Amino acid sequence: MTNSTTTKDVANDVAEASGSFAEKASATYTSAKETVSDAAAKSRDAVADAAKSTAETVKAHPGATAAIVAGAAAAIAGAAFGASKLIDKKRESDATPKVPSSAT
Repeated sequence: MTNSTTTKDVANDVAEASGSFAEKASATYTSAKETVSDAAAKSRDAVADAAKSTAETVKAHPGATAAIVAGAAAAIAGAAFGASKLIDKKRESDATPKVPSSAT
């Protein structure tokens, strides 16, 4: 076997491997693309179903919906009020000078 024959064999092996890798990569890409498309379609359908269900429930029970919204608004307002009081208390404590007990 000559050196040129070995080089040709190696070149052929590399060409075959490259073709095989390209085919596998293409198949993997196609499979991944299909999987992502399927997941996106399922997510889109789930969101659409949830929105439709919510709209139907609101139409069927407007009083309960109003009560829930009012309760949520009151809870948010209460949390904001409480947070503002805590912030004010923290500012006051930071502004009050701290005198060590040995100085009195």
